[in-house]
Amino acid sequence: MTQDITVRPARSAEIPTLARLIENQLPDMMAGRKRPENIEHHLARLIPDQCLMLATLGNRLAGLIAVDLDHLRVLACYLDPETATPDTPRRLFSAAEQLVASFGARSLNCQTKKQVTGFMASMGYEQPADPDLAEATVLTKDLTKRASPELKKIFELLDELGIPEDYGIKRRLQLIPEAKALVSIGPDIFDRDQRLTPAAATAWGRMRSAAANNGIDLQLVSAYRGLNYQVNLVRRKLNEGKRLDEILKVSAAPGYSEHHGGRAVDVTTPGCKPLEQDFAETRAYQWLKSNAGIYGFKESYGMANRHGITWEPWHWCYRHRPGR
Repeated sequence: MTQDITVRPARSAEIPTLARLIENQLPDMMAGRKRPENIEHHLARLIPDQCLMLATLGNRLAGLIAVDLDHLRVLACYLDPETATPDTPRRLFSAAEQLVASFGARSLNCQTKKQVTGFMASMGYEQPADPDLAEATVLTKDLTKRASPELKKIFELLDELGIPEDYGIKRRLQLIPEAKALVSIGPDIFDRDQRLTPAAATAWGRMRSAAANNGIDLQLVSAYRGLNYQVNLVRRKLNEGKRLDEILKVSAAPGYSEHHGGRAVDVTTPGCKPLEQDFAETRAYQWLKSNAGIYGFKESYGMANRHGITWEPWHWCYRHRPGR
């Protein structure tokens, strides 16, 4: 049976081996970081956002691609001459493009040698109108050309609201597709019916019952919220005279809210005003901190989180990995 190339994010445990490979095969990628420990440190910074991806054939490395997310450029692409297949580079670049697009990026740049510009053009990377005569050329791919109608709609709404194109990149927030299948989980504290995906709904029911058995009353404030809800939320705040940067500290931009995916809940408990940080002082919050992971829920926006969102102790999202 013929094996196929598989592309996946690199793992932290693989960094030492990859550092040695890069030191020997891709010295330009780590210019100024010649010492192995410096290379490992740099690679480790790529892991959280899955910006270092490997192509494998069985248990053998066929290639890798590294992405500089902040500058929307490919840092390096390596192909193993013995293992890589003709399709390997396309698979690697496709994975890189999907990654940056998941953060809302609309283009990806790549500096490449002139002898491969034809191949890059076949993948949609375009040369400047007046290419430099230097050995290396910067090519760009417009990721919006093949974007889905749903993604194009999000871009239009973001532009209309004045949200910068690099919002997702700077906040390290990925676009969340709207959930297709939802089930009722009962009313919230405002007597509105709330919905989650079937798996998240089951996990929420189990967690709420477990909390009740420990004398903790977890109450719903909200669950699934669609794209249009988030758009209207931002519009309303803008119409009230609030600044966009202040709005985005407490509300995710449309398309980026975890509520779109039908896996996030905002919760409160009796005697606590909803959506206030005072929730962190309650027994309910302490119980969640100790037990929510058992049911697959995680606090998304903790204190000093890297997304630039104000601490939301009431916001918990189902991650599909119970016990972690």
